[in-house]
Formats: sequence, structure tokens, C-alpha cells
Amino acid sequence: MQQMSPSQNVRLTVEPASGNSPIESWLEAHSDLAALAVVVLGLALRVRAARGTFLNPDEALHYFIANRASWALMYQASLTMAHPPLFFFLLYFWRHVGSSEFILRLPSVLAGTAFCWVFFKWMTGILGRAAAWIGLIFVIALPPMVTLSAEVRQYELLLLFAVSSAYFLEKALAQKSSSLMLASFVCLYLAMLSHYSGFLFAAAIGIYSLLRVLDRGITTNLRGAWIAGQMGTLGLGVALYLTHIAHIRGTIMAEGAFDTWLYKSYLHPGQNPLLFVEARSFSVFQYLFGQRLIGDLAGLFFITGIVLLLRGNVWLPKSGPTIRQAAVLLIAPFAVNCAAALADAYPYGGTRHSVFLVIFAIAGVSLCFARVTQERVSRGVAIATLIVLLCWAFPSIFHPYIARADQSRAQMQKAIAFVREEIPASDPIFVDYESGLLLGHYLCAQRPISYDGSLPGFLVFQCGGHRIISTNHDLWFFTPQSFWSQWSNLIRSGQFNPGDTLWVSQAGFNVTLDDDLRKEFPDFHDLQTQAFGKNIRLFRITVGRPMPNTTPPTQEPGI
Repeated sequence: MQQMSPSQNVRLTVEPASGNSPIESWLEAHSDLAALAVVVLGLALRVRAARGTFLNPDEALHYFIANRASWALMYQASLTMAHPPLFFFLLYFWRHVGSSEFILRLPSVLAGTAFCWVFFKWMTGILGRAAAWIGLIFVIALPPMVTLSAEVRQYELLLLFAVSSAYFLEKALAQKSSSLMLASFVCLYLAMLSHYSGFLFAAAIGIYSLLRVLDRGITTNLRGAWIAGQMGTLGLGVALYLTHIAHIRGTIMAEGAFDTWLYKSYLHPGQNPLLFVEARSFSVFQYLFGQRLIGDLAGLFFITGIVLLLRGNVWLPKSGPTIRQAAVLLIAPFAVNCAAALADAYPYGGTRHSVFLVIFAIAGVSLCFARVTQERVSRGVAIATLIVLLCWAFPSIFHPYIARADQSRAQMQKAIAFVREEIPASDPIFVDYESGLLLGHYLCAQRPISYDGSLPGFLVFQCGGHRIISTNHDLWFFTPQSFWSQWSNLIRSGQFNPGDTLWVSQAGFNVTLDDDLRKEFPDFHDLQTQAFGKNIRLFRITVGRPMPNTTPPTQEPGI
């Protein structure tokens, strides 16, 4: 490799390959066509993942928010969520196409597939063809990327709009086009309206683009378009803060996330900030690869890629950023997200809330492998494919999820049939919030749900001739202690007499109440459960039977 002189502004261009194998030559001549074939394979993986399973509670919650009589009511309902409104607007209109699980997941499937293609084109422009191919294999087939594309969630819209913003930015700078710069900012605004991590992406890409527009070759009109776009970014951020973010800060929902399932993703008093940064940074890669060891190695590969980049030991396309600018592009998103977590403003680490980092994490890892394989696409693709297969074969990162066999749509159909045929209409069904979302979605046949306010402190609705009594949204799932507390409040309401029968239903991620009751309280060793897989269970309790005298302990934070 030729050496750089100190006067060069650290950009090396890709040299023509010599002595290429027939495979390399074909891939070079038909790169886009071959990449499209891989993207179609990715679409097939996502279609398969999206079919045949019932909605999980998070998906059911998103549909519950969107399933309103008018868009205005839908928008008001969306303000109770910790997400901006764009996806709910999309789902509000999309539900008229169909309400089956696959149809509801189809926007995510399509957005996730389109993200892979735009990511490939973006990577080709800034890091070269070999790195782009390696990155394409990762984003197409890594288990978490496929899973996220098969859920009724915002994340694939976020990724698609974010990488599209980055792609149009590079095209605008290369072609000195104000219209392409406008397209970049439109995509950026859509990313911010899809998920609030879009704010972090906007900050990171803003730092990088500032370095690019300060180049002497940038026209005055293009700089003006960039400045106008940045003003729009600021205005949108302020508007979303005033209309939504300011109203959910400090709520039970926000505090619950901070103290429970996202506890590790924030810096807490007494923690060492350096250890926090190290642990959370590597956990990002563990999450993205779905495998602890491979994720840790990927983190090291990312660091190696940055070092090789800064030392000038990699090839970059001539029309792309300089090496220093490319290093800022890959590092800034991690720095911005980490700073937000240190300030307790946003979680950082192995969580889907930081999934926008996949764009830059995979880019850095792919850059490392491209250098190791000497820019040979076939070698890089082979390595990436082997890593993907290992991640599928030996998963070790299990976030809240339901095994596919237990999430089979047939299990839900059997459960709903049992409720309709075996539970008398006179027996109310008592549920925690996540179970109420699922029961309401399927028992009500996807019709809008309205609460009748008949029991203060509870959410009560009618479905299929059955009365459903749910906890409020601040109690997502039952533990034995929270169940007894809610049961006592329910009985004290005076609406139930000794001898009345209530059914308790749990469905979703956390379904262990019946086992916990049998284990912790001997009087419940004979509790009979109707189970439909491991994640849907129903059992019956008679009002007036002896109950344990328990005092709910203070809940310990965890994930």
C-alpha cells in the first residue's frame, strides 16, 4: 500500500483490482444486481418472521393506540406513549388495509427491507464496495435485524429514514445539489417523527455534516440549504418537546423505564462513568449481533476499524468523506448517545432504543473486515455469512420475547375459543395490563376498546359478552405481591360476594403468576391452570377463599 504524505488530507482512493477471481470480476460488474438478490432474500426472511404468530403485548399496545374512531382521538392517545406520532398515524390509516398480524407488520417488513438496500448504497459511497457488501450481509440477516423488521413497531421506519438522510446528504455534497440536501433533511425530519432516538441521530449527523459543508469546494447555495435545514431540525425538536416530551418527563411510565427495564442503560449514583461507558458500548454490539461473545468481538473489530481508518490503512472512495470526517461519522453517534445517558436524558446500551447505532456500528465492523480481506468482496461476504450463521445457531442475548412455538397464532385461537366456550359470561376476567391488551385485541376482534369507568382504579371493558377488569398501565404484569394488592382492592370495591368466581388471565412476555402462587403459597398448590403454550394461561379463583397475608415489598430495580 502506498504511504501518505503528511500534507494529504487523509483520503485514499480505491485502486483498480488486479488479478481478480471470476467471482470478484462478476460481482464488480453486477454489484447492484447481486445486492438486489440478497435484499430479496432478506425480504423472504422478514416475511417468514412476520407470519404465523399473534401480536406481542407491545405490538398490541401500538395497535390499541392507533385503533381510534378519528385521527384526532388517535393523536391524543399517542401522547400517552413515549414515541412521536408518525408511526401511529401510519398505523391508523394502514389498519383499513387489514388487521391481520401479517398485514399490520407489513410496513415494518417493507421498511426494514428498504433500509438494507439504502444502507448498501450509502456504504458504497462512503466506505467502498467491499465494506458495503459485508455490511449488507449483516443488516440483511443478523437475528435482531430480522426480528425488528417483523414487529408492529417504529424502529424500521427510524432506520430507513435515518440512513436515507445520510445517503441523500452524501449525494447532495457530491453533486452540490440543494434539492438533494432538502431531501436529506426531509428524511431526517421523518426519522425524528418516527422515534425519539432520531434526535440523537440528528445531532450526530449534524456534527459530521458541519465538517463536510465547511470544505472549500461547497457552494454558497448548498451551505444555505444546509443552514435552513438545520434550523428546521431545531424547530421540529422544539415543537415535539413542547407538545409531547415535556408532558411525559417525570411520569410513572418514564420513571418506570428509568428504574426497571432500562435501569442498566442509565448512569446511576455510585457508578463509575468509565466502566459504564465501556460496558454499555460493548452491550450495543451484543444486542445487534444477538450473541455475547461475537458481540464483544464485533466491538473490538469496530475499534480496530476506527484505528485503521485514522492511520490511513483503509481505502475510501474519492467522492466520499476524508478519513478524519469518516472517523467522526462513525464515532459521533456513540458519543452523543453515551452523553445523553450520562445526563439521564436517554438510554444507551444493548436495547432497541439505541438501535439507530446499527448504521454506524455495522459500518465500522465492515470497514475492519474489508481491510482484513484486502477489499475482496467474496472473502468479506463469506466471513460475514459465517458470523451470521453462528449468531443464529448460538444465540445468547434474550430480550423480552416469546418463543415462536408459544407465539403461534393457533395458541391464541385456542385460548380465545376456551374463553368463549368454557368461561361463563357471568364470570369476570381479571388481567394485568399486558394481558388486557392481548385479550382485548383478540376477544374484541380488533374493534376499538372503550373503558366504562365502573371500577375506580381499574380499566373495565366488555368483549365478546365478557367483562374484562384490567390493572392500569402502570402495572404491566402481575407478581404475587402486586396481584394480592390489586385483588384486595378489587374485592374491597364491594361488587363481588363470597362464592363469586373470577378468572385470572395472563398472556404476553411475563406469564408466571400461577407457578409463583403455587411455589410461594402452599394453599395454592392445587391451583388448576389452563395453558396454551407457555405464554397464555388462565386459572380460576373464588371470592372468599383464604388469601395469604402479604405486604407488597418495595420493588427492586432491574431489567
